[in-house]
Amino acid sequence: MPTAHPDPLAFKAWLRTEALGIGFALAGFAPCDPFLKEKEQLQAWFQEGRGALLPYLDLATLLDPRALWPKARAALVGFFPYARPDAIPGAAPGSLKLSRYLWGQDYHTLLKPRLNRLLEGAQARWPGLEGRVCVDTAPLLERQLAARAGLGWQGKHTLLIAGKDGSWGFLGVLLLSVDLPPDEPMFTEQCGTCTACLDACPTRALEPFHLDPARCLTTYTIETEAEPSDDILAALATNRWAAGCDICQEVCPWNRAPIWGDPVLWGGPSPLHTRPAEDLPRGAAQWRKLTKRTALRRVRDRHWRATLARILGS
Repeated sequence: MPTAHPDPLAFKAWLRTEALGIGFALAGFAPCDPFLKEKEQLQAWFQEGRGALLPYLDLATLLDPRALWPKARAALVGFFPYARPDAIPGAAPGSLKLSRYLWGQDYHTLLKPRLNRLLEGAQARWPGLEGRVCVDTAPLLERQLAARAGLGWQGKHTLLIAGKDGSWGFLGVLLLSVDLPPDEPMFTEQCGTCTACLDACPTRALEPFHLDPARCLTTYTIETEAEPSDDILAALATNRWAAGCDICQEVCPWNRAPIWGDPVLWGGPSPLHTRPAEDLPRGAAQWRKLTKRTALRRVRDRHWRATLARILGS
């Protein structure tokens, strides 16, 4: 006798409720079909060498979720807010700036267990269901998948804008081996004629809906130890972003009154956010201690010291 499965609509409703219950502010469902609309632009991006400093990206896998995981049929995509109105980079006297997403616990270790528990609960209700959890590290077009799931649109700064809820959020994806009715996608962007993010970028890394990683401050403070060009070095020294960069999100009108993250969950600032720049750690042991269980741990202490030297001119 075949195994009985729940009604797909009821199962989808249960999954959404559970996702919201574990901290996602928004949750939507998308099919795992190839990204045909994005193919031409992404191919051009790679051909222009834009991915040279991000060698872990693969064009074929990015364009098809099933190239990443062949069993993928549907995706639950969640938006998890993290920024707080009182966590302002550079607010402490003399301090450098660290992106808001680096404050508090490492989001990978926070979101992955929650999604894994959600998957276990789903498997108990749908016998034979398989799934894969993706939080930022898999070669998956998460922002485009989120737009396909109706969570928002990809803004001119290339980040997902969840409408009035803003862009201060992590995306978590649960790929599922069953077909579920998709939500209404949001392919139409609503940035209009606004160019605030483009105008504010200190290195001109942004064009509408297009990012050049070779000109982005985050690339040189987080992703690569490659030596920046002179104009990037000047921008680092002037803007004092020591890890990541939030400028394009800070000026975005959709972030005037966003949904904020839980202050209890994300915790308070570390000394990295409050100490004067001259007192920041320069030793490996202290760096490991201060970055323990944070997303900044992936940055080597030698990379951190190089960034400090570029900003402080020492």
